[in-house]
Amino acid sequence: MKKADGRGRDILQGLVAAGKPGRPADSSLPQARPSGAVKAMSLGLDRLSAEAAQAKALREELANRETTQDLDPALFSPSIVSDRIPSTSDSRFQDLKAAIAENGQQIPIIARPHPTEDGRYQIAAGHRRWRVAQELGLSLKAIIRKLSDHEMVVLQGQENGPREDLTFIERARFAMQMEGHGFDRDTLSAALSVDKPEISRLLTVAQALGEDLIVAIGPAPKIGRPRWLQLVKGLEQAGARDELNELISSSAFEAADTDERFTLALQAVGPTRRTAKRRPVSSDRVAWLEKKGGNVRLVSDNASFASFLQRRLPALLDEFKGSPEAKSSQMSKGAKH
Repeated sequence: MKKADGRGRDILQGLVAAGKPGRPADSSLPQARPSGAVKAMSLGLDRLSAEAAQAKALREELANRETTQDLDPALFSPSIVSDRIPSTSDSRFQDLKAAIAENGQQIPIIARPHPTEDGRYQIAAGHRRWRVAQELGLSLKAIIRKLSDHEMVVLQGQENGPREDLTFIERARFAMQMEGHGFDRDTLSAALSVDKPEISRLLTVAQALGEDLIVAIGPAPKIGRPRWLQLVKGLEQAGARDELNELISSSAFEAADTDERFTLALQAVGPTRRTAKRRPVSSDRVAWLEKKGGNVRLVSDNASFASFLQRRLPALLDEFKGSPEAKSSQMSKGAKH
């Protein structure tokens, strides 16, 4: 019994000595294992340390993460360059407005602190969402970033580019506006995600048409580059620009949607414009005559009138056979023989 008590004291002394620095442990004594309580406390401390490290990392992430703010739309101004062409007949805008009215604004806009106006912001991406918020009287969800002019226009172009959300002529106008603000071709290429030859083609079209004509026609989502190039070619004819200016002021042009406006503009400067004196464009025009040499052609861009004419054509031919015009034509042929 005494031997057992003595051995227990030796083990206890060994445990105490193991905790003191500079004193080697007696290798002849059995090594003590931590009790269940000590082990549990050690694991608990390790877990708390890991959780504290995770909490610190999360706080740092949240501090660096961009947060969405709900702000008054009146605090915002548009970008230094405009990518979209305003249009009263833009179906894409109406679809967006209906979606936000039903489900709220799902994607925040991106803006920067206004470079010259304290307390205000300048939009880099999300101009249509801004306009919807204004029209619906809603607050605007926005992410505010510190952006240079270069960073802003590149972000503005790339935000729309991957979704192919800008039409051809909007991209051309965007390139023209960026160049007008002094951005180099590298910046234009980065913003529109195209190479420099394509930038040159976009600028050629936009500069030939001019800002006023582009805005008057509108975004024309159904019209691609080949037809815009036709319009540019047509403008090279003498007097073509004057005809377009007259067209733009007409009621028919005002009533047309953006794709129809392009069609009217192309007709005004197309190949037939010099071969016929066009009737003044009016809102009730459904057809017109074009004369070339001895030939006469009836032209209409009204599908309903074309159906009506096709249905009535047999009766019109019968009526023509008994008309004074038909008799005069027959007499004229007889005189030639």
